[in-house]
Amino acid sequence: MNAQQSDNTGHNAQQLRVGHGYDLHRLEPRSPAGDGRAFLLGGVELEHDLGPVGHSDADALYHAVTDALLGALGMEDIGQLFPDDSPENESRDSVEFLKEAVRRAGEDGWGVVNMDCTVILERPRIGPMKMRMRENIARAVGIDVEHVNVKGKSHEQVDAVGEGRAVEVHVVALLGRAGG
Repeated sequence: MNAQQSDNTGHNAQQLRVGHGYDLHRLEPRSPAGDGRAFLLGGVELEHDLGPVGHSDADALYHAVTDALLGALGMEDIGQLFPDDSPENESRDSVEFLKEAVRRAGEDGWGVVNMDCTVILERPRIGPMKMRMRENIARAVGIDVEHVNVKGKSHEQVDAVGEGRAVEVHVVALLGRAGG
């Protein structure tokens, strides 16, 4: 298939891009007992005695969504654009990183079609908060909430995530050419 031909779905192959985002943060007791921050996922604060360790607000869901978008665009990743040794990123709201990725996508003629997010966390369970996370992500990227999915999984007590010492997030994002 050459670049101008449609794939077997009828879409022009140059009109779609897929990106994968990933993030993992260590969980520690929250300040002042440890280095853990308020536990934010997708802009929603979780009640937990542990919190993620990170330079910004350590919102692993927003970080993975940002990297999925940047990956689909073939751009530098979140750590290159917003270094964790840069003073202006200290305690920074991660939705700002996401909005910058969306801005860059739009500038290049791309828009978010949909995304699928998987949060892997032993506890707390995110079921009661998933809709708020979906709404926050949809608002930040400028799409309907029906085009954003957030799933919660445990790690069955295996490794640091399963032992409750970390949170892990995977995101797949589909971008489409604006007007395409």
